[in-house]
Amino acid sequence: MKKLILCWLLLAVTTVVMAQTTPYEVGSSNRINVRTAPNTGADVITQLDPGARVEVTGEVNGDAVGGSSVWYSVAFDEQTGYIHSSLLRPVEAAEVAAVAERPLAAEPNRGVPANPNATSQARAVLSYLDGLTDRSNNRVLSGQFGAYGDGTSAETATEQLQRIFDQAGQYPALTGMDYKRWDMAHGNDFSEPNDFLIEAWNAGSLVNISWHADNPWTGGSSNDWENTTTENPWDTYPMSELLEPGNPAAVRWRAMLDDIASGLQELEDADVVVIWRPLHEMNGGWAWWHRQDPDDFVAAWRDMFDYFTYDKGLDNLLWAFTPMMTGHRDEPSPAVFYPGAAYVDLVGLDKYMDIDEDPLDLNGYGEYDAISELDKPIGLFEFGPLPASGEGWDSVEYDYANLIRDIRNLYPEIVLFQAWEYIWQIGNHANADGLLSDPWVITRGELPSF
Repeated sequence: MKKLILCWLLLAVTTVVMAQTTPYEVGSSNRINVRTAPNTGADVITQLDPGARVEVTGEVNGDAVGGSSVWYSVAFDEQTGYIHSSLLRPVEAAEVAAVAERPLAAEPNRGVPANPNATSQARAVLSYLDGLTDRSNNRVLSGQFGAYGDGTSAETATEQLQRIFDQAGQYPALTGMDYKRWDMAHGNDFSEPNDFLIEAWNAGSLVNISWHADNPWTGGSSNDWENTTTENPWDTYPMSELLEPGNPAAVRWRAMLDDIASGLQELEDADVVVIWRPLHEMNGGWAWWHRQDPDDFVAAWRDMFDYFTYDKGLDNLLWAFTPMMTGHRDEPSPAVFYPGAAYVDLVGLDKYMDIDEDPLDLNGYGEYDAISELDKPIGLFEFGPLPASGEGWDSVEYDYANLIRDIRNLYPEIVLFQAWEYIWQIGNHANADGLLSDPWVITRGELPSF
């Protein structure tokens, strides 16, 4: 009898030890963070590749992600780190990995968010945008961007909207901000842009955010693109390095994404749906994410999507892929950088016109056709009636009613446009009333309640 009891005790102890030391592995398809505390804003100790194994030492409560507040404590390099429970699985569960993995490869139907956990409001906004081309009138959202460049602010953004109202008696349906001037390198305080966006959303507008991210290799501005480690002066730093665990640029990039996610989380907490427009104009040549190998760009986009969607639990985002007009037949089609239907909700183009351009040309080298073939709602997310250089701003006045004329006649798949700030804003040119009163145009007062 004593031997039987002893064997039972040994079996029990062995079972406890095995339970404590059962290895877990990264169950997601992208890198994950190991943090110093069980919250999404804690410092990152290191990053782990898909399939990497760790020793789980316990469970703790922390920030809720995807409805769960359970985090695992893990032993790592003689210190304790924390990983959200949704990101790990027991090694012996590998045979059911297909069930545990994120639904990254699923391509949603058109008009359905790529994020399977998208909020009901985000779903309603995308469904609304997707249905606009079926209408005979009220089918193109009017937009005026808020603030990005030096000297701009929430105050100047409000003044731009008010100038349009004073001329046309109506507000545009869409506005936006760029996080550049408020991110971790510029004060780390999103209260100004977020307060503007929350106020606009509550007043009935749709909102969008772009981000002229600083260079994660050098800490310089978004225009600091030259890779000084190579002999070719046109080389940029390869975005593939942003996905290399332990690479200093990758660690900084993750910290930058954490910072941006904190701003976006404030908007989710306020029930604001955000059209998120990252890494824009990727087929250009003036930002560090430009002139990249298409596969590297796609991998970085998908990694950001995964991180914000599954790690950060940002379910209020609609993802907008917005290349620019190429302007030259030898430049690649903007579609070569497309991350795929499972990672994008809206597509579009950025366009600055030549001074004498009439009508608007969005298809000189097949750009509009290429974007249309992606089968997503299309926007003209950044529009300027003068060159991006601002040439002629003090001598040429654009008739903004011509914009909706050309969309109707030449580009009827477009469901929104957004004039850029500063000298390109609607109120600085002619015929704001003719634009906003056109039967094809949707103003703020004509939007449904989401």
